[in-house]
Amino acid sequence: MNNSMNYLMLQSVVGSNAERIAFIDFKLRFTGIVKRSDLLDEFDLSDASASKLIAQYSELRPDNLEYDRSQKVNTIRTETYQPLIEISVNIALGMLTHGFNKNKLSRNPFLPYSRIGVVPDQTDIDDVAKVTRAMFNLHAISCTYLSANSDKHTPRPLVPLTILSDGKNWIFRAYDRSEKEKYAFKNFNFSRIDKVENINGEAKLQLPYESLAQDRNWNLSVPVILTIHPNLNDKAKENLRSDYGMKPDQNELIVMEKAALIWVITKQWHIDTNESISDDKYYKFALKNRDMLLDYI
Repeated sequence: MNNSMNYLMLQSVVGSNAERIAFIDFKLRFTGIVKRSDLLDEFDLSDASASKLIAQYSELRPDNLEYDRSQKVNTIRTETYQPLIEISVNIALGMLTHGFNKNKLSRNPFLPYSRIGVVPDQTDIDDVAKVTRAMFNLHAISCTYLSANSDKHTPRPLVPLTILSDGKNWIFRAYDRSEKEKYAFKNFNFSRIDKVENINGEAKLQLPYESLAQDRNWNLSVPVILTIHPNLNDKAKENLRSDYGMKPDQNELIVMEKAALIWVITKQWHIDTNESISDDKYYKFALKNRDMLLDYI
């Protein structure tokens, strides 16, 4: 039974400590551990104040954490954990990448704000938390994945490495242990994962060759040389130059991007990657250095 609270409800229970208690719950849920030093760094507290806050959180959720004496950290009790604070997948991943923000929880923007084209969130936040905890602790997970390029639906062992966002989708990069023939570092959409399970024993540990430092496409930046698509009329070209910060007479744009993300930018920026220029009015740019980037598009 989920009896989590929204931020205003939490404030009514713990008063001015709501932000700090919410932080403890957030850190525990999505990284698997919380230390006094986390509170010291986030809120500039003393050791004694941090200890009192963790004790207060334990009173509210006595089955959520336990103290690991060997590592001197409070760790999540995954079997009995119940979230204290309500949070959406989008907000959770946003705060994991940009920092904890109580205003995101209280839904109290400084200016009127509305998201456009919101798709109902089908992503299981508990599955997301399993992935982010594995990422934080350098562990592996097992999950099924609905891939656009493969009919493989059997469980695959993944080592999650980093979080990505293309402005629409939340993605994570991982080492796919089930890949035997192709490049094993891949991008996975959070919304397409299912049946996420922890891997136990020695197999749960990230191996040296599975780390992000060994992902050559992630660590390689390449130039993407674009020209304004010839099918655009003069007005469309003018608007495109304005949108992309180009000069009035500029027709070519060069950006540097990770090799692992070239395929993302070609879709986002409507780049024609065909060998011959397409007649499709959908495209904004044509890829000038296609031959250089063939392995990444």
